[in-house]
Amino acid sequence: MARIKQQSSKRTPATRSSAPSQFAYSRIAVHRKVASESLRQLLRAPGTSGLVVVVIAVAMMLPALLLLLTNNLQANTGSVEKAAQITAYFYLEVPENKALAISERLQALPEIADAEYLSASEALTEFSQASGLGETLQSLAQNPLPSALIITPARSSPDTANAIEQSLASFEEIEFVQLDYLWLQRLEAILSLVNQLGGLLLVLVAIGLVVIIGNAIRVEVESKREEIRIIKQFGGADSFIARPFLYTGLYLGVAGGVLACILLLVVLSSLGPAVAEVASLYESEFQLISLSVLENLLLIAAAAGLGWASAFISVLRKMATIKA
Repeated sequence: MARIKQQSSKRTPATRSSAPSQFAYSRIAVHRKVASESLRQLLRAPGTSGLVVVVIAVAMMLPALLLLLTNNLQANTGSVEKAAQITAYFYLEVPENKALAISERLQALPEIADAEYLSASEALTEFSQASGLGETLQSLAQNPLPSALIITPARSSPDTANAIEQSLASFEEIEFVQLDYLWLQRLEAILSLVNQLGGLLLVLVAIGLVVIIGNAIRVEVESKREEIRIIKQFGGADSFIARPFLYTGLYLGVAGGVLACILLLVVLSSLGPAVAEVASLYESEFQLISLSVLENLLLIAAAAGLGWASAFISVLRKMATIKA
């Protein structure tokens, strides 16, 4: 008897240590079974499931398109960088070495990306080529054009342009500063408006998807009301009953997010040639850019999260009305 007790006591720790792993494995197996069954349930009704997925995809596309618009405006601002350049004209009597020294001082400022010196003779040559008045200008006894600095701001914003203008005003050798940043103010206002619209639209889309997916889950829960009632009578936990519906919401969200990414690629591919043609008319290199891999993954994750949350809210509310 003592030997039997000793052997049983030796087996007890091993049995206890294996219990948690067996429990974890059983939970994983249950989740795998429920997940596969939920997927099969969706595939049994492809029409209804497909319609919900399409609605989710179209809804997710709206804020994604605004995000694409913002990304393209910000990314292609560099293609119109010349419009953001500031031109500072020196007095005619300012010597070239002094103008070059001012150019070097301005180059050291953090808000200035580049300060290119344009001599009076170079300015005359460029103006002659652009205007077609080369012979007339060459007949003049003195060059009427001053030397200038063509300054490229480090950042295309009205605040940066104002800071550079104040820096240029401190040089008495500079006679006139040509600064046109009205388009920058308009661009920043447009980007700010698009960002605000994107945030508002994202909230509206989230509410709409909660209603749409929640309604689909609610119908499915209602169709299994009797089955849920019987499970409750036998002591089934709410988490166990809700699990397949949560997977259903998750699947619908993931499928809608993936379809939204595909539709975005199709839209960009179809608009690409038209945008390139319009850009060529304005001698611009504007090119459409698509969402990055990370942004696509975030879009799918957001749709999946909304699907799961919608199912969770709908199941909790519906199960509260089902009594054992």
